[in-house]
Amino acid sequence: MSRVALLSDLNRAFDAQADPRNVAMIRRRHAFWAQLARLHGWDLAVCDVAQLDAPQGVRGSVSWIDLPMLPRAAYHSVFARAVAAGAACVLDLPEHVERVLGLDRFYSVLTNAGVPMPRTALLPVDAAVAAAIDSPAAVRRLLTEAIYGALFDAEIDPHAGVFVRGFYASAKSKNPELYYGSNQADIEATVFEVVRRLRVALDVGGLALREHLDLERIEIATLPGDRNAIRVPFEVRLTVLGGRFLMASYHGPFEVLIDDARRRLADELTARSEVVQRAVRAVVPALLTADLPANYVADVAFAREGQPVVLELNPLYAAGYNVPSAHALLVAALGADLAHRAGYAALPWTQILDSAATLAGERVEQSPAVWLLG
Repeated sequence: MSRVALLSDLNRAFDAQADPRNVAMIRRRHAFWAQLARLHGWDLAVCDVAQLDAPQGVRGSVSWIDLPMLPRAAYHSVFARAVAAGAACVLDLPEHVERVLGLDRFYSVLTNAGVPMPRTALLPVDAAVAAAIDSPAAVRRLLTEAIYGALFDAEIDPHAGVFVRGFYASAKSKNPELYYGSNQADIEATVFEVVRRLRVALDVGGLALREHLDLERIEIATLPGDRNAIRVPFEVRLTVLGGRFLMASYHGPFEVLIDDARRRLADELTARSEVVQRAVRAVVPALLTADLPANYVADVAFAREGQPVVLELNPLYAAGYNVPSAHALLVAALGADLAHRAGYAALPWTQILDSAATLAGERVEQSPAVWLLG
């Protein structure tokens, strides 16, 4: 049997400046991996990418790049170093990652397959232009004419509102709807802010200028009769593993909420279960017929009256989960896939579900924030 090597950048993952929520998610994932290996007797190890030039733990392995989100060049570097270290198989291929990371790569693929998405204008922005964007005035000088041309070509009315993000990511915020403008001055200020934030974290690549949609949110009263309700996104994440639908899970704050608020959110999600299941049945067949790699996640929001719309795709390696039982199922299913590639016996679906229950301490099938379809 071959080893399963999980390649993780431990220094970056646990940096003092890292988001504590991401650190907690990665620690949980590592604990899940260790528990899963003990449960099934697999030779499975987390290997630091800093040690790839001393490849004792990687040579001959089935390696999974299990990292916080990386710029494309950095992902290519980790992949190449793992191959050079003698890994027998390294997943996922950089080309496959890029096909589900860049809106410019997957937007037309999804729309051609009939997947509902916000209407989007795609405007490439090279690194030199991105570096020169130091103010809204620079946006006006360098990009505004092209922005309005792209919006016109995509038949998007800027006065109805435009949401701005990069090709590879949106600017992270507790209030992502702030990256929105409905007049020239606001759009230029928003473009400047998005470029400023993205160029220090990942790649910009270009601007994705999207029609503004009135998306549903969930209001949670912290106490009975409380008028200061918490408003959270009503979004779900669809996971595709090995070309098959694995699950839908709530994609918003869940674990971080206080117990009472989380219970109330669970009740709200239970009440919306039929809406989610209907959306999954509407979206998944088109996703699975689209020309996409075998592994990815798709984030789905809901326009008014429950109409689903796919906001974006992301590579599976970078998928963090806010719901522990969903995280456990991801690790259990991915681990079974990797172990089978390494020569271990294939696990039936019922055993994968049992493994996930052992990791999470609860049955995934009973979670109000995870939906499995037969």
